Amino acid sequence: MELIAAGRDADVFALDDRRVLRRYRDGRPAHHDAELLSAVVAAGYPAPAVLGVEGPGMVLARLGGPTLAEELIAGRCAAAEAGVLLASLHSRLHALPWPDGTLLHLDLHPSNVVLTASGPVVIDWTEARTGPAGLDVATTALILAQAVLSPADATVDGAADVVARVAGAVLGAFVTAAGPGYRDHLDEAVARRRAIPVLTEDERARLDDAGALAARPS
Repeated sequence: MELIAAGRDADVFALDDRRVLRRYRDGRPAHHDAELLSAVVAAGYPAPAVLGVEGPGMVLARLGGPTLAEELIAGRCAAAEAGVLLASLHSRLHALPWPDGTLLHLDLHPSNVVLTASGPVVIDWTEARTGPAGLDVATTALILAQAVLSPADATVDGAADVVARVAGAVLGAFVTAAGPGYRDHLDEAVARRRAIPVLTEDERARLDDAGALAARPS
């Protein structure tokens, strides 16, 4: 199988031109994530369709198109447009009727948005759970701020200065579109990010600074 993408805790392999296999490296079962993702799709939110699940692997519909991050780095998408799109994807998600509260993605950043011919599709739902919408927005703002301060660790290839500049511009546009309510949830977002075991030492050391930047983008 051809490896076509690798995240912090899972790899994605091409099965054919219609399907991919997303498999957790630590071997944890994927059934819970598959059930959640199927419910998200059934609710009408743009996410990959689940075609099968076994053990640590999910077979998903293959998406055609670049990520939002790739388009930003290549200069084919304006930061203002990307910020508004991210805010819109949050609003649509948080408006879904969902058992036990509001569904949060908690990893919704430009590398997890695929721009298909049918529109943007949000991928990588590993962190999803219910909670306050502001925490989801705060987490996206924090991830963008981390990319400004630690561009070498960002989840997109590109020259560090370009990644930092683009991430900063998207951050400003995103928080303007999303509104200021997320700031009340930044401390929790920082604590959640700090608990991620695969963060680099540089990312961990700069988390407080990233939280401050996310609260007041220049």
